[in-house]
Amino acid sequence: MYASLRCAASGTCWSAVMKRHSVPPSLFSRLLLFLGLPLLLLWLFSAFTSYFSAMQAATQAYDRTLLSSARMVAERLVVRNQQILVEVPWVVLDSVELNMNDRLYYKVTDINGTVISGYDDLPPLPAGTPRTTLYPALAWFYHATYRGQAIRAARLLQPVNGAGVSGMVEITVAETLQSRHLLAQQLLFSSAVSQGGLVLITLLLAGWLLRRVLKPMRQLSGMMVRRDPGVLTPLPDHLLPWSETRLLVVAFNRYLDRLRALIARQERFSADASHQLKTPLAVLKMQTAVALASPEPAQWRESLEAISRTLDHTVELTERLLLLAQLKRKEQGEREFEAVDMAAVARECCLSRLAQARIKRIDLGYEGESGALWVEGDPILLGELCANLLDNALKYTPEGGTITIRVTAMQARVWLEIEDSGPGIESALSQQALQPFQRLESGIEQPGAGLGLALVNDIARWHRTRPELLKSETLGGLRVRIVLSLHR
Repeated sequence: MYASLRCAASGTCWSAVMKRHSVPPSLFSRLLLFLGLPLLLLWLFSAFTSYFSAMQAATQAYDRTLLSSARMVAERLVVRNQQILVEVPWVVLDSVELNMNDRLYYKVTDINGTVISGYDDLPPLPAGTPRTTLYPALAWFYHATYRGQAIRAARLLQPVNGAGVSGMVEITVAETLQSRHLLAQQLLFSSAVSQGGLVLITLLLAGWLLRRVLKPMRQLSGMMVRRDPGVLTPLPDHLLPWSETRLLVVAFNRYLDRLRALIARQERFSADASHQLKTPLAVLKMQTAVALASPEPAQWRESLEAISRTLDHTVELTERLLLLAQLKRKEQGEREFEAVDMAAVARECCLSRLAQARIKRIDLGYEGESGALWVEGDPILLGELCANLLDNALKYTPEGGTITIRVTAMQARVWLEIEDSGPGIESALSQQALQPFQRLESGIEQPGAGLGLALVNDIARWHRTRPELLKSETLGGLRVRIVLSLHR
C-alpha cells in the first residue's frame, strides 16, 4: 500500500486507486445534471407555450385580414329592383392576401338566406360561437373543415336599408391555415433558437464554473493520495479558496490535531510505562534471584515480603499511569458532570487515611462545612483528587506532624484546601511539581514516581480549574487549593 501511494507522484497512482475501488458518482456530472435537466425541461415547456402563443398571435393577425376582406365585400353590396346584388372581383380579395400559400373562399347570403355570391357550401357558423369583442362589428370567427382542409372563417353581418329592402346580409370569408402555421413555426423557431442558445450558454458556463470550483478539491484529493501515511502536518488553508469548502480543510486539520494528540499520548504512555516499570521489574528479578540462591527459609520470607512490597508499588504505579492516560483521553471528549457533595468526598477520604496517619502519629483532621457542599464534577475523579493530595501529604509530612483538609464555600465557589507541616514546595518550582515524573528534592526520601500531583493537575484541568501550590501560613508546609464551581 505504501509503495502504491508513493508511485502516485508519477501521476499513475490516482487512476490505479480509482480502479481498485468502485468509482462513486461524479459530483461534477451530478451538479451539471441537476442544473441542466431543469433548464432543458424549462426550454421544452417554453417552446411548447411559445408555439401556442405564436399561433394565437398569427390567428389575431390573420383574423384582422379576414375581417378586412369581409368588410371590402360588404362595401360592394348594392340594391337594384329590390334585390341585393354584390360584385366581388377577385382583385378585391387578392388585394388583402399576404402571400400565395392559402386559398380564399367567400359567401354572401341575402336577408332571405339565399346565397347570392361565392361558395354556397361553405360550413356555417357553429351554434354557440360567441361574437368577437376585439372589433366594433357584428363579427364571428370560427374554425371548420372545407374540401378536406382546415379553414378559418369570419362571419360578418352587414345591415342593408334602402330601396324597399331592410335586413342583415351575412358575409362569410374563409381561408386555409398554411400561412398561419408557417408564421407560428417561424416564431417558434426563432424563440427555440434564442432560448436554446441561452440554455446552451448557461450549461457551458455552469460546466466551466463547476470545473473551476471543483479543481481545488481534485488537487486536494491528489495531494492526500500522494501524501506519506506518517505525515500529520496540517493542510494549508489556501488549497480550497472558497469559504464553504475551506471548512473541509479546517475540519481535517482539527482532526489531524486530535490524531497527533492521541498519538503523542500513546507514545508518552508507552515511554512513561516502559521507563517507570523497568526499575520495579528489575528489582523483582533481583529479589527473585536472591530468594532462589538462598537455602534459608528466613531469606525466602524476607525476599517474598520485598517482592510483595515491590508488586504493591508496581500496581499503584500502573493504576496511576492508566488513570493519567484516561484523563488525557477524556480531555478530548464531552464532559459529563453531575452534582457531587465535595464535603462528603473530603470527609470520606480523610477517614480512609486515618490508619496511615496513626502509624506516623500525624494529626489528620477535617475542617469546614459539616453539611453538604454540592459542586459540578465527576465523583470518582474528585475522590481520586482528594486521595492523591492526602497521599502526597502523608508521604512528605514527618512523624508527629499535622495535616488539615478543609472544604468551604466562598463567592459562589467551593474551596478545597489541604495543608501539611511538611517541607513544602518553593513557588519557583510549583509548575515543575505538577509535571509527571518530576520529584523535587525535599530532604525526605519517599518511594514514588512523581505522578501524584501530576494526576491532581490533570483532574483539576478536566474540571476547568487548576491547583494552586501555596505555602501554609499556619502549618509551615504545603497548602494546595482547588476552587470548584458550585452546583446550581
